[in-house]
Amino acid sequence: HQGEEISETGDGFFVGFDSPEAALACAVAIQRRLAEQRQAQGFAPQVRIGVHASVATQVAQNFRGRGVHEAARIAALAGGGEILASQVTAAGSRYQASESRTVTLKGIAEPVEIVSISWR
Repeated sequence: HQGEEISETGDGFFVGFDSPEAALACAVAIQRRLAEQRQAQGFAPQVRIGVHASVATQVAQNFRGRGVHEAARIAALAGGGEILASQVTAAGSRYQASESRTVTLKGIAEPVEIVSISWR
């Protein structure tokens, strides 16, 4: 899906993509593959995925900025086996999304609209 792993934190990864559609396609592919593994082998981890498109500043091999923090906070809100995305990121996507809901993200003053992406 042409993503680039930027960093990892514990059991999480920060991956950059050239487009929101590519990021969503990768997230859906990950969840589908894990579901296949779970069905075939009886186990696969339940991962939570957050997707947010934003401008970020590259500093050496890492990225910084409000959007990076928003993406991490959105991912933290997801449940196991769920893909959450900011509404602006999911808008116009080929993937079906839930009704949006307003959330307050830690460290971010303004509320953000998020949706759950259907991958099944």
